[in-house]
Amino acid sequence: MDENNINYLKVTVPESGHGQRVRRWLLLNHREVAKSQKNLHRAFSRKEISVNGEPVEECRILSKNDIIEFKYDKSLEEADRMKTIPIRICYEDPHLAVVWKPSGQNFVTFEKAIQYNTALKDLEGNREKVWCINDIQKAASGLIIVAKTEELRDLLMKDYKEDKIQVTMRVLVHGSVPTVDISTLFQPEVNKKDEESIPIIPNDVLKSISIVSQTRSNNAQYISRLDLDLHTPLCNATLRKLFYFHSEYPIIGNSNFTKPLKANRDKGLCAALLEISFTHPMLNTLIHVKEEEPAKFGVMCEREAKFYQIRLDRESEEIKKSGLLPIDLEERKEGQLLPYLLGQKKFCEKTFKITKDCLIPRTSSETLVNASIATLENKENIKVVDIGTGCGNLLISILDKIPCASGVGIDISESALNIAKENAQNLLNDHQRIEWRVQDMSHINDTNAFDLLVCNPPYLDFNKTSKQKEQMAALEQEPSEALFAKDNGYEWYHVLSRVAPIIVKENGHVILECGKDMMKGVLNIWSDWEQKEVYKDIQGWDRCLVLTKKKN
Repeated sequence: MDENNINYLKVTVPESGHGQRVRRWLLLNHREVAKSQKNLHRAFSRKEISVNGEPVEECRILSKNDIIEFKYDKSLEEADRMKTIPIRICYEDPHLAVVWKPSGQNFVTFEKAIQYNTALKDLEGNREKVWCINDIQKAASGLIIVAKTEELRDLLMKDYKEDKIQVTMRVLVHGSVPTVDISTLFQPEVNKKDEESIPIIPNDVLKSISIVSQTRSNNAQYISRLDLDLHTPLCNATLRKLFYFHSEYPIIGNSNFTKPLKANRDKGLCAALLEISFTHPMLNTLIHVKEEEPAKFGVMCEREAKFYQIRLDRESEEIKKSGLLPIDLEERKEGQLLPYLLGQKKFCEKTFKITKDCLIPRTSSETLVNASIATLENKENIKVVDIGTGCGNLLISILDKIPCASGVGIDISESALNIAKENAQNLLNDHQRIEWRVQDMSHINDTNAFDLLVCNPPYLDFNKTSKQKEQMAALEQEPSEALFAKDNGYEWYHVLSRVAPIIVKENGHVILECGKDMMKGVLNIWSDWEQKEVYKDIQGWDRCLVLTKKKN
């Protein structure tokens, strides 16, 4: 019995204790020995309390001058407490064990609990000491190697210090990690935020990095799941500092040198040592233990993905209200729209080349093509003008369906027109039917030249959308002159209403795309024209207005 684990009391009962039960008297006068009624009851059961040299029951009545001797073994109490700490043994043999430490468990306490669950027993049945080879901070979880003898401890510790034990840690970090190249990902010079620390050499901490997955997040844009093959001995703080100070991708957590997610501030540290491989010093066999990641990692990623999708749906609704068909914001990568990444977008069953000089064609704008075809049905020698043609998707699609038509595509951007010309060459059999012009719409003066004017003018209101610009990063990537207009979004409808009477033939038509809830305002501007038809887009909004020029 270890004397350090014994609380000892020897006392003579005074006159005031005469006639009292021993249990009650000890609780009133010497509670510090056993701490609680429960522990005192256990001490009586273990016969640790005697009166006049004889073990007694709790109900024994005391007499003056009785000698009470109390030898309370507190190690038994600690053993009971240690047995309640969950220890999951992943591998065990007579020499060593590999156990799983859950997050939130103090390492010193956990090490004691390991002893009660894995240690060998001596001849008297007492647990012998065990040694943890590696440690994991309280907020993290993972695998720990446990040596059961001093000899094995020394051998394993030597391998650990000489970097002969392979360890893999999974972490969740903020952001979309773009590369697994360590020299590219980290800047080893001392960061100004950490001036007092010594420089961290990334290759001294990390052997390699694997990107397991990436999840969209409102708080972090992305959450990256990484598997880190680490050098040993491992310093947990150094690893956290490396990501926190020397990269753009801090580990998610509430510990020092980590960065929390706003919606997951109670999730501790998102780091878990999942895999260990080493050669058994006694058996000379390879020991390889691999565990699944903690459930909270998946829960966190699923939660972030769910709320990101909710935000996308909300943004899409806001964009619809602004007058644009919602762009599939899942198509972003690092905030960039997929059509720009791919350099193409499908429209009217044709794939158009696009660059950032062009507005991305929307499915809602296909309504203008359908309206144009219906309006020009059974007519010959048709001439169409597309004002603000961009990549040429409207004009090329109309002329593709009407072989007898020719057209003029006008835009103020020469770069956009170069893309439109290339699309015409690739998508239209007789691309020479189109003339391309760099021209401001207000300067068009072709008198009575066109049977049809088609236009998707800029109609987003600066004042209404400017407050949302950070949330609508997709729109910010497109040419602002193709999206935004002054005068509450009606600026270019006014300009067109002055140009159209000059350039459109008698009985000719104008087909305009209109933003949501703008149809009435547009009709007021074009009151000198006859309303022929209103077409809805696939979302059910009034999208396309067909006007006919009245006879003088």
